[in-house]
Amino acid sequence: MGDVHVIRIMCPNLVCQRVLSVPDSARGKLVRCGGCGVNIKIPVLKSTKPAETSEQATPPPPQSQEN
Repeated sequence: MGDVHVIRIMCPNLVCQRVLSVPDSARGKLVRCGGCGVNIKIPVLKSTKPAETSEQATPPPPQSQEN
């Protein structure tokens, strides 16, 4: 068998609350709960690259004012 990662997510429907097992390839997609039929968006994996976070957190340099 291949190296398949599985995501376990609970159905947000409070009446159902079934635990779904979906493949890792379903990240960012909609899946339907087999118990109640509600559509669930599988969250994408957050990037852990430090370069992206440092660019977003750095404020722009101050602009010189020449009057």
